[in-house]
Amino acid sequence: MKNTIAVICAGIAALSGASAQQVISSPKVMIANFDPATLGPVLSELGVVWQTQKTEKGQTYIAANAGGVISFILAPTACRVNGATDCVGLNMLAVFDGNPNPQTVRAFNHRYAFASAGIDPSGSAYISRYEISDYGVARGNVATSIQVFVNQAVLFGSELETARRTVSLEGFADDLAAKEMNRQALVKMTGVEIHAANPIDRHQYGLEEGALAVRQYIRDKSAPRNKIDNITE
Repeated sequence: MKNTIAVICAGIAALSGASAQQVISSPKVMIANFDPATLGPVLSELGVVWQTQKTEKGQTYIAANAGGVISFILAPTACRVNGATDCVGLNMLAVFDGNPNPQTVRAFNHRYAFASAGIDPSGSAYISRYEISDYGVARGNVATSIQVFVNQAVLFGSELETARRTVSLEGFADDLAAKEMNRQALVKMTGVEIHAANPIDRHQYGLEEGALAVRQYIRDKSAPRNKIDNITE
């Protein structure tokens, strides 16, 4: 447990310098693609160590590391020029080797909508996210998205390390509900609304609230629904 807490604290420390929006210069300037030449300056401003590499099939990607805590991949895709440059899609991926608890992975995936968690057929756990820039995206948005992804990867890694076979989807949802109730109780007692200090915390609150909202909407019989019509032979 102490090792896990150390990892989380180190991850937060690694991101702290990147949490403030002013760290990124010209945050509202639009970038046209996710090529390494475009993403590189953003990563450098965030304090992320990175280098370009190639897959066995020759596909260029960025191997990155945040604060020596989380290693991740940024893989440009949907490239408009010769399938290699002017890439308007981006796969963000963090891989965890070991013996992941499938139930923990499912629960994490259920809990956070920002990224998708899973287990590869090889047995490695992963968390991934896909970004789109067909018509450009602000540098600041790219920076915040990367920061939130790294923060999620740190959380995912810590939960994989402390996983128990008793983990359940309902348990994760109950934890979220309890956290939100505690936050509401604190606001009611103090009369002070709690505001996140930086973009990472704001989006973390939003992700947790979103997971709760899904449960609420599913249970609301008046909310819009779609019907599955199974094909019968």
